[in-house]
This record gives sequence, C-alpha cells and structure tokens, in this order.
Amino acid sequence: MTASEIPQQQRKPPRSPNDNPFVVTLSPPTAEAYTREEVGGVTHGEMALWPQSEDIGLSDLLGFDSTNMFDQDFSGSLESIAVETPTFDFSTFDQLPDFCFDTASQGNTWLDPSLSSQVQPLGVDPDPSMRLLKCWFDEVCPAWSGFDSKSNMNRRMAEDLWQSSPPVFTALQSMSASFLSARLPQMRQSAMNLLKTATLSVQAEIQELNEKNVLDEMPTGILFALICLGTTICWLDTRRVGWPFLQEAKTLLRWTSQQQFASDADKLDFFNKSLVYWDMLISFIYDPEPGTDIHQVSALLPRPPRSGPLAAYSQSSYEAEHHAWTGVSLLSTTLFTRSIRLCRFYRRRTTEITPQSPLMTPEIEQAKELEVELLQLQLSPTPLLNDTGDHRTPAADLLHVAQGYQLASLLQLYIRFPALLMPQSQLVLRDPNEEEITMLWHKRIIPLTLRLIEVLEKIPSESGSCAIQPLLYLCAATGLRYTPTSPPGTEPSNSPTKPRPMESILDYLDLLKDPVERDKQAEDPLSVSQMAIDVSKGRAFILRRLSLFKECLHPGPIEVAERFTKELWAAYDEVPRGSMDVCWISIMDKKDLRTLFG
Repeated sequence: MTASEIPQQQRKPPRSPNDNPFVVTLSPPTAEAYTREEVGGVTHGEMALWPQSEDIGLSDLLGFDSTNMFDQDFSGSLESIAVETPTFDFSTFDQLPDFCFDTASQGNTWLDPSLSSQVQPLGVDPDPSMRLLKCWFDEVCPAWSGFDSKSNMNRRMAEDLWQSSPPVFTALQSMSASFLSARLPQMRQSAMNLLKTATLSVQAEIQELNEKNVLDEMPTGILFALICLGTTICWLDTRRVGWPFLQEAKTLLRWTSQQQFASDADKLDFFNKSLVYWDMLISFIYDPEPGTDIHQVSALLPRPPRSGPLAAYSQSSYEAEHHAWTGVSLLSTTLFTRSIRLCRFYRRRTTEITPQSPLMTPEIEQAKELEVELLQLQLSPTPLLNDTGDHRTPAADLLHVAQGYQLASLLQLYIRFPALLMPQSQLVLRDPNEEEITMLWHKRIIPLTLRLIEVLEKIPSESGSCAIQPLLYLCAATGLRYTPTSPPGTEPSNSPTKPRPMESILDYLDLLKDPVERDKQAEDPLSVSQMAIDVSKGRAFILRRLSLFKECLHPGPIEVAERFTKELWAAYDEVPRGSMDVCWISIMDKKDLRTLFG
C-alpha cells in the first residue's frame, strides 16, 4: 500500500492508553505507515497531495534520515541528547550590538544565574545565545511579522517567555541562526544543530504533558515554540513547510481549548489565527488531503452551526486586535483558504470528468457561494482601525493586504471556474469554450488582476507588511497573461511568399530573429493593446517587489517565488495564440516550486 492509499485515520498518531483524544502523542508510528519519499518533482499526470512526506511526528523528524532533508545526519534520541544550547564560534561575525535585558523581575532557575541577575555592560561581548536572541528581536521578529511594535503578539510572547520557557529560548536562537545563515553560510551547521536542540526541548515538554494527562495551565511556551520552528524550517530547506510542527500545534491547541482557560482567551485566539494563516500558506501549494473538509479552516474543533458556513469564526470583516499574520481581517484569510482549497480540489477532480459530464458539479455551486461571500466582504470605505504602533506599517497597509486577499480569492475562483463569469442563463447549459474563455480573460480576469496590482502598489515597499504579502504577488502573477489583440479565428492567413535576395540592410536585420519567431504570424507593432502594456508593467512590478523582499525577508522562499513566476509566464507566452491551456497549479507541482510564501 502506498502512502497516498493509507486512510486518513491510519495516519493519525495512535491514542495514548488513557484514550484521551487531545493528548499529544509522541509514540512513533510504524515504519510501514510512515514510509515516505522525499518531496520532489511531480511526474506528468500526478497530483501533489498534502505534504505526506512530512506527515510524521516530531520524534520521527529527529530520527529522519536528514541527508535528504538537510544534507546532514540528525540521528539520535531524546535520551541521548541533552537539551542545551550548543557553543559556536562567532569570531568571524561582524560585531553585533550588545543585547541587554532587564531580567531583575524574572525569577528563573533553569537559566544561567548570570543571565537573570545582571545586565550586560556596554562594551562587553555577549555570549552566543544572547547575540542570537538580540538578533531575533532586532531583525527576525520584524521580518517574521506583518507589523512590529508592542502590539505585536509575536514580540510580546517572546519577551514574556524567553527566560521562563526552554523551548522558546532555544527556538528563538534557532530562528536567528537560520535567518542569518542566508548571508552567513558558515552558520548553517549551527542553525541545524539549534533546530534539533529546540525540537528536542519541545518534545520533552510535550512528553511531560502526556504523562500528566492534564493541563494545569495553557502551554503557551510549547505552542509558541512549535509555531516559531515550523514556520521557519523553510529558511533552511525551502521544500519544508513544518507539517509535523503544525499537526502537533493543532492537537495541543484543541486540547487546550477544551480546558476553558478563561484568562487565556486572547492567547487562544492568537494561536488559532496563527495556525489559520499557516494552513493558508500550505493550502496554496498542496492539494487538500483526501477527506478534508475544505471549509473547516479554524484550527479549533468545529462548533454547532449558527448561521452560514462561517459560524466557526467571526462574521466581522475586521478584527479589533491586529494579528501579525492575519492582519485586520481573519475573514479575508479564511475565505482565501477555502477558495484555493476548492480550486485545487476541483482541478484534481477534472482529471476524472469526461466531456459529457455535467457542468453543475458540487464544486461550481460551492464556488458560486464563495463568490457571493467574497463580494459581500466589506473592506471599504476605510474603517476606523486601531493604530499598529509601527511607523513603517500603518493600519491602512494591513487593510490593503486584506483587500488584496479578497481580490486574490476572486481571481483564483474565476481562473479555475470561468463559468462564474458567464451570463447566468448560460451557466447551466455548457462550459465556456476556449474562445469564450479567452474573451473572459481579456474582459474580466486580467482587469481584476490589474486591480489587485493597484492595491499592492498602494503599499509602500518599505512597509513591514511585506512579510505577509508574497502570496498576493504570486496570485497576481497567475492572472498576467497576454491575450490576442483580435478574437481567435480572425487573424489574417499567413500566405507563403517567394524568397527574394537581400536588397537592403533591413533584410539583414530580419536575420536577427529567431528561426521559430520568423515562422510565427507577424503582428503590426502598432496593434499592441493597452492591456498588453499594462500586463508587462504588472509583471515588471511583481519582479521588482520580489527582488526588494529578498533584502528584508529571508531570501530562500522569495527566490522560489521568483522562479515560479518566471516559469509560469514563460509557459503562458509559449502556448499558441488563443490557447489558454496552461494551469499554474500544474506548473507549481511539476516543477516542485513550493515553499511557505509568507
């Protein structure tokens, strides 16, 4: 039986002896159940399912043959490896500013007493741990958050937990080392060691919770560390999306939600939004796992429905408290997740649909419902939003990001379900033919894409919200294709002409053309449409912004985004005139151009 054939319930971690469904089980599954191939190029005709190669527990991650994962052996066990911070040689690093913490009010027993009893004096080099922690607060946190200030819960969590939680203490160092390794390659080995150390620390604390079988308090440190490590493992290997960390975090969060810690309601909401965003990033690059409810986006267990499919989370278009990833609108994030899951699910189903199959499949009905919800999402006029406290990232930037996700959701629905744009009287009769699809792109889809780009242009390039924007640029890239300047079938015939000797220097210049290009129908340069010019400007804008993102974010995922956009546009431009037979999902899956784009 292959991995893809294993039923979903078989892939779930086994329950503990007490049969508590919310206990995070660390017992490794059988070798047969978790035999996986590494993520790689998808052969023609295959579908990229949910990241099954990462469908493993944290204990499996540590015992993984990571010669494929990190080009390094991570062999070892929890018992044989102490949870401690390795010592590194930082002598080759540029001098970093001193890292000073006011630790007098923090009573800690597990940290070195010297760290919790005094502040590093100016002019004295801090130890490697402190350097990495300072790097996290100075560089990593802003690059990992959509805005950064005292209102940023990512920063507040780190400030509250780094001295009291061993998993957080090591996770922050792991993130910093991974972030710095992009420009300091000599740190890659240290970053991998820290990743393993942090994972062991998380695993040890989860094991303690399992043994107690009860939560005395919300495991804030473990949850935060899981999110820190899982969302940044792609900084070391862009193919990794942190799947085992996400599953552990979901299980732990659901267990926590059943305990009803009233004083921690805000933290529960924060973690749920973080996991919703993380799920959204994965939904863009992988097909839903078989049996997945594509409309269940919240990481918490579904509640009894009140009204409509969004009963599990807020109906409000705006959030009173800004989240570092979902910004001012959780609803725009959840609608995007549902839309992209539906598009991927429908694409997989279309391989089974024959020309005689009826158009009105359940997916087209769901697409129509999603379209209505998206059009009803009120993100303008500009509401009164709380200040972010970040001078680089006013609340208006986060509002534009939310509007971007609204437009991107509609764009993906229209690309995958062009029948939505047909007159309602024709919707039930037939699927639009290629000529009609071309006209729909020309009249509706490309203008919608250009509108999305207009929204992105309103966000300054120096905005801190760049951390949550890359996915929007990829969505915009999928809608930027050149359409014929005249309807298909109306082009003049290309009648052969008799060869003639070279008569002027202009004939000589004709020889500069590629032989393939000389065989194509020549177009009058004056016939280039304004839309074609706008598409070219949109493409240039996307590449320019992605290039800028590499300077303020970790460059690894952004480089994958650049490769994907160029591969996609090349495929768009190479197909015959009037042909719309190019699917961005197929290109992403076939070329394996996947990572966490955010």
